[in-house]
This record gives sequence, structure tokens and C-alpha cells, in this order.
Amino acid sequence: MVSVIRYLFLLSLVVLTACGKNEFNLDFRLEKDVTENYNVNYYASAKNGGRTIQAVASVREGNCELKGFTQQPTLLYITKRNSVLPLVIYAEKNNKIEISGEGKEPLDWDVKGNEINEILSAWRLDNKEIMSECVPDSVNNAVERFVEENPESQVSTILMLCYFDRKVNERKYTELMGMLKGEAKNTEWLRIIGRSDQLIHSYSYPARLESMVMRSAKKGGDTLIIDKKNPVLLLFWESGNSDRKVMIDSIKALEKEFPDSSRIIADVCLDIDSIGWKNTMKKDSLYKDMKRFWAPAGLNETRMQKLKVAAIPYYIVFTKEGVQSYRGTDLSDAINEYRTLFNSSDSTLNQSP
Repeated sequence: MVSVIRYLFLLSLVVLTACGKNEFNLDFRLEKDVTENYNVNYYASAKNGGRTIQAVASVREGNCELKGFTQQPTLLYITKRNSVLPLVIYAEKNNKIEISGEGKEPLDWDVKGNEINEILSAWRLDNKEIMSECVPDSVNNAVERFVEENPESQVSTILMLCYFDRKVNERKYTELMGMLKGEAKNTEWLRIIGRSDQLIHSYSYPARLESMVMRSAKKGGDTLIIDKKNPVLLLFWESGNSDRKVMIDSIKALEKEFPDSSRIIADVCLDIDSIGWKNTMKKDSLYKDMKRFWAPAGLNETRMQKLKVAAIPYYIVFTKEGVQSYRGTDLSDAINEYRTLFNSSDSTLNQSP
């Protein structure tokens, strides 16, 4: 059976690469001080099927060339380790896609190679601050403005599929999709791009949390439970994170502010090595009662994927109902959201006995 699967995989690659016309190229021309590895994910689309491709763009001193393959139009998602939202690029066979710009952040780059990418880049750079802050309501509003002004543009379709957060406003999503006209609503094009859009879901639909059983420092295994009475703050980290000390100092200050908060603050280490995890915890001096979890599979861990943990380090704040009210890479914003929920009048930990 394994041999058959391997054969089919190789056959699909042969079909995609047999003709040079199915190629497209990414040409990175960034500032010379940019030396970084970037994840490049896309669906290599063919008329009779396709495959999800995961590649790495190894940019050195600002330069990199990467070749891809697809028979039909597709969307590429470029991220680096701490990305929350991806850089979305539209690609067709024979495209030479030029990527330029300042800095290491993909969302700050300018992309050319076809008209759709040029319009996408103009929109993204016009909304640079909104995209970097990654506040769902603000991103949705920026998408809404473009769609209302450009209902026939295929860029409107891409923005709706990739950047509009449906969980924030499902009604508005339905309304805006209904506004699309002409090429933006072409059934075949929507089908092709919609298939490519499946790769973006990890950025769009974070799961609710009711309970979570994971490896624990104390008991071998432990359970974090949403008790419908108090908010929860989850921190996801690796021992090598450069800002680890800042995170620990911030949590210690939060523990002093809310002495009972150890019951509802938990962290999850995504290190592969349990020794690194345990040695780092010994240096933390955090509350003894704080739940300390370990997920050695990292971002590939099933529970991390369901929670939509998109980077390391990462922070998620849950309401007492288990709904994610903050998710992102800014610890200050996470703590402020946690503090707001914790201080609410119906938080039992804030009420006198």
C-alpha cells in the first residue's frame, strides 16, 4: 500500500513538472540585511487533482529564487516563524513573481508578476498597520471597504477567502460574498481558488476550549478545564525564545496583581526535548500551582492545530465560555485582555467570598 501511495505521489509530481509551462518562479530581491528562512505553502493545482506543497525560501542577504509548479491558478502563503497572518500571493503557470521591499516581515513586501498581485500589494501596504496589528475587526473593515468599491475584482474574492475572519461576523461575510460580480464570482475560478484557500484555514477558525488534557510537569498528565466562571490565559513557548525572560517577568507581575490567577494561567512548552523544558521551568520560579504543559510535537500537535496556534511564542486569552477573545504574538495585548476579563463583575475570582 505504501508503495502505491509513493507511486501516485511521484506520478503527480511528474504530471506537474513534465512541461516547463507549468512552472512559476519566485524572485526575492529584499534588503541586503535580510537573511531568513520563510515557509512557502501552496496547492499545486491540476485539472485532475493536485498536491499541497510545503517549501522553504532560504533568503540570504536579501536574495532567493524558488521554483514552483501548478497547472491552474493557485494561492501561495508565505510566513516566517512568528507570523500570524500570511503574505498571500496569486500565481499562474509561467509567472515570474518579483518580491521586494523593506525589512523581514512578509506583509511589508511588494509583490509583482501579475495584475492581481499588484492590486493585492497596494491594498496590503495601504493597510500595513492594520495587518501588522492583526485585529480581526479592523482587518475585516479594510476588506469590506475594498469589496464595496471593487465588487467585480478577483482581488475582492481573494481578500474575502484569505483575510476576512468569518467567525467575527458571519452575516457580513455572507453579505459581501453576495455582492461579488463578474469575474470575481466566476464559478470555475472560485472553485480553483477555493481549493487553494483550504491552506489558509489555520488562520481563520480558532477552536473554542472546554478542556485540554496534556503532558504535565507534575503528574505525567493534567487537565485544563474551562469552568465557565473565569477567563484563561495560555502561553505557548520554546526554551530558546529570546524574549522568554520578558514573558516570565510579565507573568510574575500578573500573579502578584491577581494572587489566585495561578488557577487559570497555564503555559505550553513546544520544545522537542523534555530536558530543555524541565530545566527552563526550574529557572522560572512561577507559581507552584500553575499548570505547566508540554507538547513535543510543537505546532504539529493536534491540539495546537485545533486552537490555531500560528507562531512561537504565542498567546491566547479565553473568555469564561471558552471563546478566544485574544490570539496573537503581543504579550502586552494578551495580558491587557486577560486583565479586562478578570476584572469583570462576573469573574468569581474577583468576588469576595
